[in-house]
Amino acid sequence: MTFNNESTGEVLRRAVLKASAATAGTFVLSGTTVADEDNYDDEVEVDEPDGFEVKILQEHASFTDDVSSTFEVTYDDAGESFVVDLDDASTVILAEATWEEGGESGWHRHPGMSIVRMIEGEIEHTMEDDCVPRTYSAGDAWIDPGHVHKADSEEGALAHVTFLGIPDGEPATEWVEPVEC
Repeated sequence: MTFNNESTGEVLRRAVLKASAATAGTFVLSGTTVADEDNYDDEVEVDEPDGFEVKILQEHASFTDDVSSTFEVTYDDAGESFVVDLDDASTVILAEATWEEGGESGWHRHPGMSIVRMIEGEIEHTMEDDCVPRTYSAGDAWIDPGHVHKADSEEGALAHVTFLGIPDGEPATEWVEPVEC
């Protein structure tokens, strides 16, 4: 997957969602440290979700044909667009994300992109790239390009998520160090 904008630096991550037969169902996310990838003796604080969980509805599925995609996203409030080139969109994972009242996803990223559809409630979605909070409500949909972001809900919410291009056997979500916006 490639983007037309630069990464904000190395991401230290903790894999928490594994799409395999042993991990299907509701995930209770816990733990707040991960070994630094360059120095396994050091632990790095990662953000921790609170009142947020993801249920994998359908694990990795592969398209029988070669699939790639390009999305151009322009936020109404930013005017600038970015392009998400998903060179290998050959896998798909379907999930349901639930926020309790006051739920926080914690800062995280996805190794592929996702298409999110709000079913109930409202969330505030903030990406590390610009630190602009954007509100999405029931009936809205948006593209998550796989950049570092968080999504919080004051009143609780429910969304369906289609993850594309997550390498087979890889987790759909990686929690990262908290971002200062």
